[in-house]
Amino acid sequence: MQEIRVSSGEGRYKINILAVITGEGIAVTLTGGEKPHVGGTALSVPRTSLQDQGCLSCDTWITPVPGHKDAEMAASVGERLCRETGLVAAVVAGVHIDGAEDWEIRQLVANASVAADKLCHEIKKLQESNHAYQPEKFYEDAAKRKPNN
Repeated sequence: MQEIRVSSGEGRYKINILAVITGEGIAVTLTGGEKPHVGGTALSVPRTSLQDQGCLSCDTWITPVPGHKDAEMAASVGERLCRETGLVAAVVAGVHIDGAEDWEIRQLVANASVAADKLCHEIKKLQESNHAYQPEKFYEDAAKRKPNN
């Protein structure tokens, strides 16, 4: 198991990601803004694409806290991590700025995207150094399973 911390942005627009990498998945806490909290979760599980059996896709389930939209950010980050690393990704997100304007929300979302890119890069380096990144193994295993849809 290994922890990776990345961030993007400054001040009230800063996004922090703490990821715990296990042998078979990634557990992520994504927080930021003025009031970090638990606002929603997303779980992304890799699978072969239904349109192109040579491509990796994922299924994602979200659970928002009522009245919060953080699960959307969690899903976006979780799906990116899942597709780029081939690992199950569980993301808990909570980002809040009181009275945020549209441009501020867009800035937070952009910073979350940059932080997710940094995390993907770090995970890929870790996978390569451990010789753990084997997408061909995923496709071999997936070929043995029959998709439900």
